Amino acid sequence: MTQQSYRHHFIPIWYQRGFLASGQTSFKILDMRPEVFKDASGKVRGQGRSILDKGPDAFFWEKDLYTIRWLGRTDDVIERQLFGTIDTMGKRAIDAWLAEDYDTVHETYWHVYEFMDALRLRTPKGLRFVQEFTRKRTQLDLMVAMQELRRMHCVMWAEGCLEIARAPKGSAGFIFSDHPVTLFNRYVFPRDPDIPPGQDPHLHWQGTQTIFPFDRERLYILTHAEFANSPGPRKARKPRTNSRYFDPGTPMVRYDECIRTRTLTEQQVHEVNYIIKARAHRYIAGRTEDDLFPERHLKTTAWHQLGKFLLPPKHKVSKQVGHTIVRFKDGSYHFQDQFGRRPGSRAEYEREVKRAEEMEATFRRLVTKHRAERGEPPPVFEDENQF
Repeated sequence: MTQQSYRHHFIPIWYQRGFLASGQTSFKILDMRPEVFKDASGKVRGQGRSILDKGPDAFFWEKDLYTIRWLGRTDDVIERQLFGTIDTMGKRAIDAWLAEDYDTVHETYWHVYEFMDALRLRTPKGLRFVQEFTRKRTQLDLMVAMQELRRMHCVMWAEGCLEIARAPKGSAGFIFSDHPVTLFNRYVFPRDPDIPPGQDPHLHWQGTQTIFPFDRERLYILTHAEFANSPGPRKARKPRTNSRYFDPGTPMVRYDECIRTRTLTEQQVHEVNYIIKARAHRYIAGRTEDDLFPERHLKTTAWHQLGKFLLPPKHKVSKQVGHTIVRFKDGSYHFQDQFGRRPGSRAEYEREVKRAEEMEATFRRLVTKHRAERGEPPPVFEDENQF
């Protein structure tokens, strides 16, 4: 019989290790709300340490965070089986993504987003969001609701503009927080009245970007294509086209044009770290004590001035968007625009089929003509069912 676990890490140990320097075994951790000690009369007598030294296995966990009680007994099935599986698959998917191992990426790509989504909702800040959103009060109901919502961001993330940026060599690199997947909208301040206290801007808003350090050296940046092409304060809170938190169909996405060419400056890394710190729940972790105070290196902490560089180069955005047409072996088609919209009726589907067939016929005619002009034999196209 498997021994029940009680120490539940909401930040996986393997993920934390990606932020340690070679030979380093512990982090500097900043507690932004250290415990205050009071006597019986309520008078403050002291305060806990704000800077701690802890290793990956010794922090970012809470006792019985995911333990449920049912049929008269306690169970750690969520920690052991659900998150155990998600973490294992997420690590494999991220490792493949970073290594550009596209055979494995093709097999595991959605697992990157499932891991990120679980990581957003399983933290203390994420669970508070689930509780406020669903109004669940018991631990069992909260855990059920968390599982129901744990893929809510995946579709819009995967349909966004993708970029993996690097920290410069020799720099301190990126920090991480107790809520590692950060939603950032520079036109929505951390204490914006439209956002519940302690929560993040809505992902479906055009101006909301997602920043997620894969490790100390690499940062994943996800941006809505509409905003990447035409950013501005008036669009920052407008819903992106076809915004949705779940999709009952099977949207197709592409990842082959992910931008991987940018190396950020030291100053830009400090800005990213400050954004991560500002959106954290209580704790952040870095290699050194100086890493915990990125604001000391910034000329301004005015929110609307931060992160302008996080937008992808416009000329590279167009390579990640477009209309998708797929014909399967049985002759059926899949149509989808850049926002994941598909034909809404049989008549609309038939119109798209007609357009696709006309496009294919035109393509074949042009290729045949080109080869004839060069004195080459006509092309041999694949079987009609292989489009």
